[in-house]
Amino acid sequence: MSTPYFDSVMKKADEVYDKGNSKEALNILHSGHTSTRNLSVVDDLNYYAYCGDIYRKDLNDFDKNIAYADSMIRTLENSQYGKRLQSKYVQAYNMKADALFAKGFYNESYDDYYRANTLANENGDSCAMSKYSYSLGMALYRQQNYLNSANYFIESYNEATHCSDNFGYFYHRQEVLDNIGLCYFKSQRYDRALSYYQRAIRYIDSNYGRFDKPASVYLSARAVVTGNMADVFAAQKSYDTALVLLKKSIEVNLQQGYANEDALLTQVKLASIYFKNGRINDMKDVLQLIRAELDTIPNKNIALSWNKLMWLYNEHEKDSAKAYKYFLTYTALNDSSIAMNKNLMASDIDGRIKNLERDYKIDLLNKNSQQERIYIWVLTLVAVMAMIIVILVLRNAIRSRENVVLLKRLNNQVNEQKEKLEKAVAQLNQKERDKTRILRSVAHDVMNPIASIIALADILEQDSASYTEENREILSLIKEACKNSLNLSKNILEAAMDIDEGNMGKEWVDMKKLVSNCAELLNFRAHAKNQQIKTSMGPDEILAFVNKEKIWRVINNLIANAIKFSYENSEILVSLELKGDRVHIAVKDSGVGIPEKNQPFIFDMFTQAKNPGTLGEVPYGLGLSISLQIARAHQGDIWFETAEGKGTTFHFEFPTKSTA
Repeated sequence: MSTPYFDSVMKKADEVYDKGNSKEALNILHSGHTSTRNLSVVDDLNYYAYCGDIYRKDLNDFDKNIAYADSMIRTLENSQYGKRLQSKYVQAYNMKADALFAKGFYNESYDDYYRANTLANENGDSCAMSKYSYSLGMALYRQQNYLNSANYFIESYNEATHCSDNFGYFYHRQEVLDNIGLCYFKSQRYDRALSYYQRAIRYIDSNYGRFDKPASVYLSARAVVTGNMADVFAAQKSYDTALVLLKKSIEVNLQQGYANEDALLTQVKLASIYFKNGRINDMKDVLQLIRAELDTIPNKNIALSWNKLMWLYNEHEKDSAKAYKYFLTYTALNDSSIAMNKNLMASDIDGRIKNLERDYKIDLLNKNSQQERIYIWVLTLVAVMAMIIVILVLRNAIRSRENVVLLKRLNNQVNEQKEKLEKAVAQLNQKERDKTRILRSVAHDVMNPIASIIALADILEQDSASYTEENREILSLIKEACKNSLNLSKNILEAAMDIDEGNMGKEWVDMKKLVSNCAELLNFRAHAKNQQIKTSMGPDEILAFVNKEKIWRVINNLIANAIKFSYENSEILVSLELKGDRVHIAVKDSGVGIPEKNQPFIFDMFTQAKNPGTLGEVPYGLGLSISLQIARAHQGDIWFETAEGKGTTFHFEFPTKSTA
């Protein structure tokens, strides 16, 4: 699974990339990947894939693209989740194959394309197979084998029909429709080409705004198809229609953040039509614009076409010297382009694919043969074991009568022990109930005389003017001792109560308000030690179906403990957040911490693992035990993280609505 934080980094990079800032998107990805801890395997794979695509598509740095693809493959091979992430293997091999193809390593690229397609076939992943068909279509297109290329593109489109309804597959489908139109245009099948261009535009328009992308993405894709559609009308000599379409395409894609390179290509088409129609001045204006844009968007194919048009323009203007200069540049660029494509034109794609398929089948047959040998050995082993089992069964049958008698005797002993255990459990339950009644009775009977002593002490304190300092101190100690005893009795009474979900009245409670009120009420205690209680809660409302008084008691206990065991002039942080369908409350202090020897017993009732507060406050050892009972009655839990001398964080978590 990916982590939410790195998903947000990817989304931010995506937004920047959609605006045409590919380098800035890379910086965001690099920074987020470097600074984020505990990244998942999926996070790493998504990062490598995104960076690799930018280096290949936008920066033409194919070596870095290959390096990122190799990083994906290594990560998968070293991960225990590699087999469950086969689609990522397919993505990595396709990414590497695209870069190898761009570098001119055609046979190596076909190998990786085939490896990706084999994995996709084994997993029945038609979406990944669509990428394979698309890649072969592109290779055949560059070999000028346009009709076979169109067939692969059509296969790619059909394979992608049932893929996830996300932006990536939407963009792939519209691009494939446009490519099919290009293939038919190059084959001079203009009606079919126009049909696919119109289909691509309808598909883009029907999906406009469906995905979380800026309008430029949809408009730019539409403008590319419009520019290609103009080629059909120009070929049929419908120049007016072609000019309208070309100008519309240029107007859109010349904007910042749009497909500027396609706008350059479309301007070349526009200049060519102007030349054919004798509009030489218009042709000159467009060529000057192209020259200015080529400085910032270098493109060898566009430079080739531009030099040819400049040669024709100057030839028309009777400027032989300039015409010859542009002719020489055009010839050099054209020779270079032919040389670069020579290996591609000579490569036998079908033959290479057939060889790969043959090797794959041979390897599969070898594996099947090896499996058959394993099956024979297993069957032989099973037969031998079956014979041994039969012999053992016959041998054990002789002893079975004796074993039956022995088993009956053991069964009688087990039943006797069971009856004794049931009686012991019943006695323990009775003793537990007796203990609870005694605790309630003692705590209740003790509270009345203690409360009376406090009242008498208050009366005596009113006439304290005639007392000596020692008398007043004794009176104060009596009151303090009585209050401590009264608090202890209350805790004992509450500890003796049965706290479970069945006997609690529940209601919907605003947790943010409850936590805030609790923190405010305890602020007077914190101020006595110059402490500050801070709360951290998000903007959204958090409601929970709970017993309000008991949940308040837990929060109160946790904050009171933090005050008790924190140093003067320190800070206590109380945080509240919603994690899925569970409320999570954390109380963090920077106090004395919990000694390691006491940590296993901290939630025990009447625990001995108790220490006085930083100002000598008296602990009773009941608060955390009661808090844990309340938490579990709400189907929740309490736990802590601590370090001696550095502080403690208590975590309290429960569902927003537990089952009754």
